[in-house]
Amino acid sequence: MKKFLFIAVLFCGVALSAQSQEFKPFRVDMGLGYGLPFSDGLKGGVQFYLEPKYEIAPQIAVGFRWEGSLFAGDDVEGQSVDVKLSSAFMATGDYYFNNNKFRPFVGLGLGLYSIGGASVDVAVEDVPVATVEAEGKNNFGALIRAGFDVSHFRFALSYTYGGKMGDETFHFLGVTIGFYLGGGKN
Repeated sequence: MKKFLFIAVLFCGVALSAQSQEFKPFRVDMGLGYGLPFSDGLKGGVQFYLEPKYEIAPQIAVGFRWEGSLFAGDDVEGQSVDVKLSSAFMATGDYYFNNNKFRPFVGLGLGLYSIGGASVDVAVEDVPVATVEAEGKNNFGALIRAGFDVSHFRFALSYTYGGKMGDETFHFLGVTIGFYLGGGKN
């Protein structure tokens, strides 16, 4: 009787383990998007990312994200140009609400943001004059996101807080579209 019970428990454990491995655990996400900054003078920009991740449970994935963003803007008369470039290295986590083909998720990222900025002012009054200012800063930052995966494609809406540079806060809303390699159903 003990052997039968042991074999039955072992069989159930193997069956449950096989069901919990519905998706391949390792994948690499990559994509592009549009960023809408909440800063004066910046109009918008492009973002790109690369994010390898590992599914530690059927609905929980952890990873490491590298993200780059470039934002630009000018004033009404065209006399000033402001540019900001950021690069982020962060640990991420996603929670998937189901294991279907359409998988909505929410996620969080925490890490280091390197932000660089440059401003160019040009005044034309018989003699051209240009003033260039540049600065950079490293900050601790955060990312919160929500979206969905479907057929190896990923769509997400995110809010990024990259800290302060001078007296200005660097934060933006991002909309990204990407795809991933690996991670499909077994």
